[in-house]
Amino acid sequence: MRSRLVAHGAAFAILVALSASACAQAKLDASLNADGMHAVFVQAKRQLFGPGGFDDFCEEHASAARRELRKKVQGELRSIAKETAGEWRSLVEELTESKAIREVREHWIVNGFSCRASKEACARLAAHEAVDFVFAQTLFDPPARPAARLTERQTLEMQTRLGVVSKAPPEITAEDLFELDIPWNLDRIGAPKAWPHATGKGVIIAMIDSGVCDTPALTGALWVHRAETLDGENPNGKDDDGNGYVDDLFGWDFANGNGYVIRDSSGHGSMCASIAAGRPALGAACGVAPGARLMILRGGGRLETYEYALANGADVISMSYMWVQRALGNYRAVYRLAHEHLCAAGIVAVGGAGNFAKTAPTGKQIALPKDIPCVLAAAGILEDGSLAPQSSRGPVSWSDVRGYESAPTPQKPDVTACFGGYPVWAPSSSRSRPGWKVLETAGDGSRIIGPRGNSFSGPHVAGTAALVLDANPDLPAWRVNQIIRSTCHDLGAEGVDDEYGAGLLRADKAVQAAIAARKER
Repeated sequence: MRSRLVAHGAAFAILVALSASACAQAKLDASLNADGMHAVFVQAKRQLFGPGGFDDFCEEHASAARRELRKKVQGELRSIAKETAGEWRSLVEELTESKAIREVREHWIVNGFSCRASKEACARLAAHEAVDFVFAQTLFDPPARPAARLTERQTLEMQTRLGVVSKAPPEITAEDLFELDIPWNLDRIGAPKAWPHATGKGVIIAMIDSGVCDTPALTGALWVHRAETLDGENPNGKDDDGNGYVDDLFGWDFANGNGYVIRDSSGHGSMCASIAAGRPALGAACGVAPGARLMILRGGGRLETYEYALANGADVISMSYMWVQRALGNYRAVYRLAHEHLCAAGIVAVGGAGNFAKTAPTGKQIALPKDIPCVLAAAGILEDGSLAPQSSRGPVSWSDVRGYESAPTPQKPDVTACFGGYPVWAPSSSRSRPGWKVLETAGDGSRIIGPRGNSFSGPHVAGTAALVLDANPDLPAWRVNQIIRSTCHDLGAEGVDDEYGAGLLRADKAVQAAIAARKER
C-alpha cells in the first residue's frame, strides 16, 4: 500500500513539474529555448493597464486634466515598478551571481527589466509568479554604451550654448511672426492662422533624432534642464538633480552616454527640429510652433529615452525612426504598451509614416512605432498637393502580436503633412548635396531648400500638437490626437483612407477646437 502511495505521490509531483514547465513555456518567446545568451525583456504582470486596457483608461479619465493626470500616472508607473522589483529581486540576484543573466536594466514606462539571459535563466524567469512574459528583445542589442564624460572642448561649447539660450528672446508674439516671410508648408497647414491664439509657448517637444546644429534658429529654442544649471557654472561634471544623467542641460545622447547633443552630423535632426519649433531667423519663419521648446534626445527609441522625456516634462515626442520589414515578433507589444502609458501620462507621440511605398509590400510600409494606434503617423504631400510617390500607405496589423490578436485594426496613416521642398535649417556641412539650394547661413547652420521625406511630415504634427497644448494645456493626450485627426482637410477618397489618413493637417482648426474644448470644461 505504502509503495502505491509513494508511486502516486511521485507521479503527482511529476505532473505538477510538467504543468509548471508548460506554464513557464507559455510565458516565453519560442526563440528563447535555444542555447546561448539571449537579449530579453522580462515584463511584469502588474502594469498600469494591460493589452486592451488603454481605451478603458481613456474613457474613465475623459474629464481629467492632463497635467494632474501626468503626475498621477507617472507616480503609479514608478510605484508599481518599485514594488515588483522587490518581488523578484532575490531571483534576479541569484541569476546575476551565477552569471546566468547580466546587463540588467530596470524600466518603469513598462514595468519590467531588460537583460541578457541564458536559456535556463529565461525559463526560470518565465516561471516566476510576478512575470507576465519573457520577450525576445529584438531592438537595441547590445544596450547603450556606458556614460562618457564630456571633453574640455565639449564642456566649453555647452557653456557657450547655455549663454546663447539664456539670451534668447523669452517670448514670440504673433505680431512678430506676421512681419516675416512665411514658407508655403506653414501656410498650407494653416499655422499662421493659429499663431494669434497659440505659438506653442510653455510646451516642450522632445526631438528623438540625430541632434541639432549650432544655429540661432535652433539653439534659441532649446529646452534647458534648470535643475542642472547652477549659477552659470554648468556643465560641472556632476549629476546635480540625481536623475542618473550628468550635465543633461539640453537633453541626452543615449548612444554615447552624455549630454553633448548640440551636434548633428547627418543634418536630419536639425531639419526636423526647425520644422517643429524653429525660431524666426534672418527675416523668415520656420517652425510650426515657434514658441515651443526643444528637448534634444539622441540614440533612437530606447525605453529609457521615453522615460527621460516623461520624467523631464516633455509634452510631445517627435520620432524620426521606424523599424521597417524587421521581424520584431511579440516584442512589438512592449512598445505599444510603452506608448499607451506615455499617452495616458499626457505625451503626444508623432512621426512620419515612412517613405516605403515603392520598396515595401502593402501592409508592411508603416512599422513600429508609427503603427501603434495612439501614435500619430503622417503621410506627405508635395507642393502641388499630390501624394508623394514614396509616402507609406496603410494598412497595418497587430493580429500576430501576443495580447493584441483581437484588437481592432488601427487606421494608418493618421494624417498628412508636407513632404519637402520648403526651407529648413541644417548643418552647413550639408549644404553641398546635389539639388539642395542654400538660402543663407547663420552660425554653424544653413537655411536650405531641397530635403524631402516623410521624416519632415512628422514634425509638422509635433508642432501642431504643441499649438493645441498651448491653447488648452489640460487636454489629455488622446484628446489632442482626436482633435488633430478630426480637424484635417479631407484628401483623396472621401473619408479616412490608407493613403492620406484623415487628410491634410490644419493647425488653425485644431487650435480652434482646442479653445472650444477649454470653454466647455
